[in-house]
This record gives sequence, structure tokens and C-alpha cells, in this order.
Amino acid sequence: MTSIVLGDHKKNNNEDGVIKIDSSSSNLNVNSNNNNNNSKLEKKDSIFLRYIKHHYREQTYERTEKQIENEKYLFFGLLPFSRWVLFPCAFLVQFCIGSFYGWSIFNKPIDSYIYDDPKKGMAPITYYITMAVYGVSLLFVGPWLERNGPRKGILIGGTLFSIGQLFAAVGVHTKQIAVVYVGYGIFCGIGNAFTYLAPVSSLQKWFPDHRGFASGFAVCGLSAGTIVFSQVLLPMINHIQLVNTFIALGCIFFAVFIIQAYFFRNPPPGYKPPAPKTRVVRSRSLTNSRIPRGVSENEDTRRLSEPDLSKMSIIEAITSKEFRLMYIMFFANGVSSNIISSRLSNIVQDVFGKDAQTAAMVVTVNGAFNLVGRLAFGFASEKIGRKESFNVILTMMVLIFWIVTRVITDHSYGGFVALIWLYSLAYGGGFGTVPAFLTDLFGTKNISPCHALILTAWNLAGVGGGFLFTGIYDSLRKKGHAVDDPIIYNANFYWLVSVIMIGWVVSFFIPVKIKERLYPAVPNQIFQTSLFGRIFRIVRKKDGSNPFELVSVEKEKEEWNEFLIQYHEKLLEQNENENNNTPQ
Repeated sequence: MTSIVLGDHKKNNNEDGVIKIDSSSSNLNVNSNNNNNNSKLEKKDSIFLRYIKHHYREQTYERTEKQIENEKYLFFGLLPFSRWVLFPCAFLVQFCIGSFYGWSIFNKPIDSYIYDDPKKGMAPITYYITMAVYGVSLLFVGPWLERNGPRKGILIGGTLFSIGQLFAAVGVHTKQIAVVYVGYGIFCGIGNAFTYLAPVSSLQKWFPDHRGFASGFAVCGLSAGTIVFSQVLLPMINHIQLVNTFIALGCIFFAVFIIQAYFFRNPPPGYKPPAPKTRVVRSRSLTNSRIPRGVSENEDTRRLSEPDLSKMSIIEAITSKEFRLMYIMFFANGVSSNIISSRLSNIVQDVFGKDAQTAAMVVTVNGAFNLVGRLAFGFASEKIGRKESFNVILTMMVLIFWIVTRVITDHSYGGFVALIWLYSLAYGGGFGTVPAFLTDLFGTKNISPCHALILTAWNLAGVGGGFLFTGIYDSLRKKGHAVDDPIIYNANFYWLVSVIMIGWVVSFFIPVKIKERLYPAVPNQIFQTSLFGRIFRIVRKKDGSNPFELVSVEKEKEEWNEFLIQYHEKLLEQNENENNNTPQ
């Protein structure tokens, strides 16, 4: 019996009678005519578009046989390498860059040192410059990492991040805030992009059997670093002075990055860990009278496997419907991030009348919940699913911001703190789950560029949301509302919950199963999604009848089987054409 299996596209019939065919596209449409768009494809692209295509090109990380052999050991061929050593290494790398998110500690000391005015408000601009550079850098760093590996990424990123600390020291010492802006903002922004992405990408490649846990653990170090540095930076400044603090941080970070970079490497070609528990797709038994050419029938049953979408190209991945929906979802997950982190202390002190020490405690515990959320939801996604995890995360956020308006109005301090800590748990969970979610949908070879692009959603949401929040806040203050008036915060929470609700709705419509992602459209179809395991679609009917259709199980099976038949016929035809064009 001849079966059809997905594998290496250029393989022909082998000795076992198995036809190996590869599908690397998520936009398969067996009914389309590829020739009718040739004239459009032949148009010359702009320089910018050509650069984008070149930067996001398909190119694997290449190593020599000697390099691959050497990477099997840690030290001079003596100690065998274990993938588990990457967990503490990833934690330490992310721990160091967590210092950036404690930048607010530096604001008053820097303004006091340079301007003799702790309320000057010039130092906080450094944070926004760094965030902007970080967001832009992500667009370039992601594809670069896939071609060059995590070790180079951590070496380059760690060096830049460390140099940024030294530039900050020079800028403060010379009392030139512009040097701080350019030096720290640019160098740390770029370095942050490299050092955040590289450990996550590496762990996703080494741990396909523990993707959720690896995803959460890889990013929890950043939260831990933020918590620790928010507590130790001020004592350091008081003990060794501000300039020396930046110098010390730069030297310490550089040493940590250099050492940890040595341990990072990508898996060897053909790497397979202990078999993970994955969903087994049962072969479809098809009784349609049409049989793909080259496929024999044995007892009226043919076994056709589903396409493998993990081999899609980078361009196909980032332009797919699934990625666009995930982008909206993650935007909603991050829209309140900078708002809560930058305003939490003010709310505790201004609205609830607590002292600065209490506010600092609330902020520290809030960071701890963020850390736990990254680990907990990353691990939980292994059990309940990545999509389902985000359903829970965004549901929590919608409920929290809907309830918190009433809690602030009633001046319920305990209720407010509990809700915000739960919010931080959910917010961290989004960061702990998204790398594994992306890997599941688009494969390990696309994790760095996909993760980089999805983080720009958080970056845009955080910066844009922060500016909008500040604009509304300042407007209400000018109208006479006091800092302890709940309305100046509730007015913002109303639009926040609206944005989060959009992401919440979108999260339910992200297709994750292969059938959901490739299920063929019918003529005049307007919309299609999976609803409770069934295909739901809206079709424009010529007779004006009900356009809503919940496809029956029997019809769904028939249409999907028809798609698989046409799909394999098309691939067989492509395979035959390649054989005919191959010189004998």
C-alpha cells in the first residue's frame, strides 16, 4: 500500500513506497489559480520592501561539523552538555536586564545630581527613549538571531547593555543629560532586545517537550531582577554614589553576560528530546471515488496526513491570520502595563492615603505576582492549552478592571490591592505563555522573529496607553479634580477595559488546530471560525436565506476530506513536475 506522508518536499518515491511531500504554507488554497497574479508578482518592489524580504528571508543557522561536535561538551570535551543548564543561564541573563525596569529608582538621584532639582523630570525621559529603541530593535533582532544563534546574540546584546551603563555614568558625571539619553537609551535599548529574545528562543528549541514551562521560566528572571534591583539600587547609590553605581552595574553585567553566553547553543541538526505528549492526528478514512494520482487504494481506504505548518516560512508566519489575531490579543494584554507599573505607588498614596513605605511594599509584591504569573501560566498552558490560558488571562483582566472602578470609588484599599496583584499575575502569565503559543503555531525556526514582532504589540500598547492615560489624567487635573479623586483613574480604567475586551473576544477566535487554520472556504463566504469544536461560517446567499451556518459533523468531514484529496493531488503534481524538470 502506498501512503502519503509529509516530509522533505524534494523526496520522491523511496524504497518503502512512501511519497514524502512537504507543506510549508499556512495559506494553502488548492482551488486557486496561481497564474492569474503573475503580472502583479513581476512588478519591481521598492528598496524598502526588498530589504524587508531580504531581512526576513529563509536562512538556517549554519555550523561546521567540528562546531557541532564541540558543542556536545561544556569544557574542552570533558563535561557533556545538558540542556537543563540553560534554565539558570536564561534566568541570570534576564535577571540582569530586569534592572532597566527599575529605572524609576534613578530618576530623582539623576535629576538632583545634574540639575540640583529632584522634581526636574528630565531623567524619566531616558526610560521612554530606551523603550522606543527597544521596540524598533525587535524588528531587526528577531530574524538575525535565527541566522546567528543565541550565543552571538547574548554576547552582542550583553556588551551593548553593559556599555549603556557606562555611558550613563559618563553622562551623570559630566552633567550632560543628552549623553544619558543617547548612551543609555540607544545602547541599552538595542542590548535589551538581544538579551531578552535569545534565551527564550534557545529554550524553545531545546525543550519542545516542556515548551510552556521553558517559556515561563525563561522570562521570569526579568521580573526577579526588577524586584531585586528596585530594592538594592538606592542603597548602592547611597553607599558608593550614583556614578560608581552605574560603573559597578556595567562591569557586573558584562561579566555575567560573557559567562552565560558561553553556555548557550542551538540543538544539533535532527535533535529529538524524549518524546513529548502531543495530540495524535488520526488518519482520515476517505471513501470519495476520486483518488489522487499515484496513490493506490487498499480495501477502499486511503490514508492522507494533514499538512505540517511548522515548516512555514517567516513571511508566511507573520502574515498569517493566526499571527494577526495574536497581535491584537497581545496588544490588549499589554495596554495597561506601563500604566499600572508607573502609577501604582501614586494611587496607593494619593487615593488611599498610605505612606511611601507601604506603597513600596505594594509595588514589590506586585512584581512578585508578575513573576509567579509567568511561571504558573506557562506551566498551566501545558495542561489546559495556550489559547485557553489566554482566554483565562484576558477574562481575569476584564473582570478586574470592571470591578476596580467600584473599589476605588468606595476607597476599599484591601480590595484594590488584591485586584491589582491578581492583574499582575494575569499580565505576567501572558508573557510566560506567548513564546510557547508562537512555537506551537509557527515552529521553532520562526520563534525569534515571531516573538520579536509580537513584543512590538506590547511596546506600542504600553507607550501609547501610557500617553493616553497621562493625557486624560492631566486634563482632569486641569479641570479641578484633586489627586485623590477616584474619577481621574476611573475615567482611564473605562477605556482600558474596552480595549482589553476586544482582545478577549479575539482570543476565542484564534485558530490553533490544523483543520481550523486550513478549512476551505465556500463560494460567497464572508466569515468563518471554529465554535465549540464545530465550523461556523457566514455565507451570502443569493436567495436571501439565513446566512449563518453551523456546519454539521458529516458535512465538515466531507469538505475536509475533499480538501485533503485536492491538497495531495496538487503536491503530487508539483512533485511530478520537479521530476520532469530534473536533468537525467
